[in-house]
Amino acid sequence: MTALAQALEVMEKSGVTRFVGFSGGEVGSLRYASTVAMKRVLGDRFQFLVNIDWDGFGAPGFVEETLHNLRQASGEGARGLKIFKALGLKVRSKDGKLVAVDDPVLDPIFDECGKLGLVVAIHVADPVAFFQPVTPENERYDELSIASSWSFYGGDFPSFADLMAQQERRVARHPGTTFILVHMGNNAEDLGYVARILDKYPNVLVNTAARVPEFGRHPADQVRAFFIKYQDRIMFGSDFVSTPHGMQLGSVSDTEPTIPDGIIFFKRHWEYFETDHRQMDHPTPIQGKWKVDGIRLPPDVLRKLYHDVAWNLFFAQAAKPHGLPPAPVVR
Repeated sequence: MTALAQALEVMEKSGVTRFVGFSGGEVGSLRYASTVAMKRVLGDRFQFLVNIDWDGFGAPGFVEETLHNLRQASGEGARGLKIFKALGLKVRSKDGKLVAVDDPVLDPIFDECGKLGLVVAIHVADPVAFFQPVTPENERYDELSIASSWSFYGGDFPSFADLMAQQERRVARHPGTTFILVHMGNNAEDLGYVARILDKYPNVLVNTAARVPEFGRHPADQVRAFFIKYQDRIMFGSDFVSTPHGMQLGSVSDTEPTIPDGIIFFKRHWEYFETDHRQMDHPTPIQGKWKVDGIRLPPDVLRKLYHDVAWNLFFAQAAKPHGLPPAPVVR
């Protein structure tokens, strides 16, 4: 409740009226029980996604147990499944090898999500700099110095290109399942790639979570055109995390964020999307020392970005039995 009160204060002061938690926890965990309890408290203001416990991967019955947990979570209100970047980068089979994102053993899980109407939000890879040596020359050195486990350079980690190929094969294999490729398709530095994926796979959407610094480096007119073209496939995301021990505002921080910091974090998002201000600070300065130019999206596109796409995907179906009216735009 401490974490929730902190999050609500930031969001209410930032104009956010509804939100979706992607880290609902694994069925059977304290986090999951807390999430279900939070859903009861917040009602129609909140939806959540469930997660997978990978510790038993490779053991007999792992897939069957996961399917059972998905069905239980769906019955308890979960609107989707969030796959963290551990799949492909940390989860290992019994022989010690990294499990690929498109490992066919996992096919029934993704198919079941489609049958249950659960959206699959999947995090695959990180910015290209995370796959390069962690030296002062690395443009994300400050961030990686704090979050050393985010470096995927060396060892037996797959390359960034390999992970993108795994991602596409996974999506292609499940046309009946809706995917959110988080962090702007997991490749915010290459909007051409994201456009190709959106054009080729109608079951794919993307969100903006923690990637304004990356796609904000592209010329503003190009980014604006991208958001307008794919306005029905892009939803706002923040990577805002609230815990009893503090907050995460899109990334790690070298100082403990405060409530005012959280409000500034969201305000910088609004400024980027709503104005044509030039050379402004992006929401997460530790993600890069550069500035970004605002893209001043039209009001109807902003409404879809901030509200409509997520409303239709996560809230509308759940609201129908209660006869709720469409929600007001969050801004």
